[in-house]
Amino acid sequence: MANWLNVLREKNELATVLGKKIPKMLAHESLSLEQMSELYKFLESHAHSMEEIRSEMEGEDLPESYYQVAEDLDLIFTDLAASAAERLRDMRAGPTGPCTG
Repeated sequence: MANWLNVLREKNELATVLGKKIPKMLAHESLSLEQMSELYKFLESHAHSMEEIRSEMEGEDLPESYYQVAEDLDLIFTDLAASAAERLRDMRAGPTGPCTG
């Protein structure tokens, strides 16, 4: 049986740091496509990890607050991954020039 309080604390610490740093990183113009791809994979893996944690917690008799924290953390990691995916998509599309028509 996992120590869910410790697991959630560790994920919360990571989410707090990433929540501050990732938006700045995504706005950085000199980020390469390769760096952006790695950042997206990193964030997506944490989002997936939170889904697995929530799934494992479902069978446990835990305080309701644990489930709420896990859900909130899942949303944070999912939102960060989605932001990275959007930036990656934009980078792959390349710069758009003026419309001629």
